[in-house]
Amino acid sequence: MDFFIAIVQILDSTIRLSVPLLLACLAGLYSERAGVFDIGLEGKMLVGAFAGAAAASVLHSALLGLGTAILISVAFAMVHGFASITHRGNQIVSGVAINFIAAGSTIMLGQHWFQQG
Repeated sequence: MDFFIAIVQILDSTIRLSVPLLLACLAGLYSERAGVFDIGLEGKMLVGAFAGAAAASVLHSALLGLGTAILISVAFAMVHGFASITHRGNQIVSGVAINFIAAGSTIMLGQHWFQQG
């Protein structure tokens, strides 16, 4: 019986934790259909999650945290689109730059704002 409970818990965790990745896959599908190869999806997810968590922590409102996450992710998407479409830059380089900026900025801001690390 314990084995059955463990399997059910693993399947539950798998489904629950795969939802953000599936949503990112859908975003990648739409951007690919529009002609933009979006490597920066992981960076947008990271910066959106950080901004949402930070805003929700500071403002004590999950709804404002969600709105902040959406706005920051859209801002990063606009930077990627500006570099890739308007200036006809390399989409891979722009996406990797978004990932690097997101990874570095979330660590630095988290350490500075919340005195972690």
